[in-house]
Amino acid sequence: MGSIAKEALITIGMDPHPGTHTASAVTRFGRQIDEITVINEQAGWKELMMWARQFSKRRWAIEGPNNRYARDVVANLKSGGEAIFPITPSQTARYRRRSAAGKDDEIDATNAACALLANEDLPVFRCMPYEAELKELTRGYQRIRKQITSNKMSAREQTLSAVKEALTRAVEALEEAAKGLEREMERIVKNIAPEFLALRGVGPIVTATVLAEAGWIGRFKNQHHFASYAGAAPLKWSSGAQETVRVNFKGNRRLNWAAHIVALSRLRIDPKTQAYRDKKLAEGKTLREVFRLLKTYICREFYRVLSKAQA
Repeated sequence: MGSIAKEALITIGMDPHPGTHTASAVTRFGRQIDEITVINEQAGWKELMMWARQFSKRRWAIEGPNNRYARDVVANLKSGGEAIFPITPSQTARYRRRSAAGKDDEIDATNAACALLANEDLPVFRCMPYEAELKELTRGYQRIRKQITSNKMSAREQTLSAVKEALTRAVEALEEAAKGLEREMERIVKNIAPEFLALRGVGPIVTATVLAEAGWIGRFKNQHHFASYAGAAPLKWSSGAQETVRVNFKGNRRLNWAAHIVALSRLRIDPKTQAYRDKKLAEGKTLREVFRLLKTYICREFYRVLSKAQA
């Protein structure tokens, strides 16, 4: 292993968890040559770095580097000048399905390395400074909205006035909390990307969601790649002589939700979008197909605005 460590580029796959991080060193042929598991604390990060230094030429393939439990160790590695590449859980899962090796942290770390070896055009990981804050705000906001809906439904089912009044007060308190988060999101996005708020049908919640989930726009090859990531690109489906296009149920569902909200809004207030809908319906398209087309266009619009904002 000594000559390999000194001369060859080693890909270190890492599977981060709240309590521990497991790293696996893999050659360019996909062969694992070493592995380590460390605690998710500063002492563990130092141990991880000492272990990695045996490989003079190295790069890191980290599954979900922007997750809250990976954020600190990733920041520590980046501060040391390490090259980090982001790997999605779906990419590591592809290798898990191909083999009969089962699943554990070491296997997932090795699979992360193999995912980078198979996708050499992946960009180096870059986290936008506002990304973590907006993710926490938007996801917290969505949790509160779900609780509001649940409490409203429960209140309608109650027969005792005391219970109904208690649930109503809870809804009022949650509504106020949601408004507070919305004001905070608006304050942030006005400073980051005011161009988004100028788009028809786009408000602070949608803007914050897109900024949080898209991150650095440079990681996408083009607008079509971004639309596919958001689950808004059409999927071709054919069998024999039959060929059709289907809705993509995969991708980032929060980005997909943002595009859906904008489509709903534009269908309600925008004459141009309404005319487009009517034209497509007259051509024989279903309303569902029209929504798919609108969401594809909207995601491409998101991409263009983000590209300009982050230029």
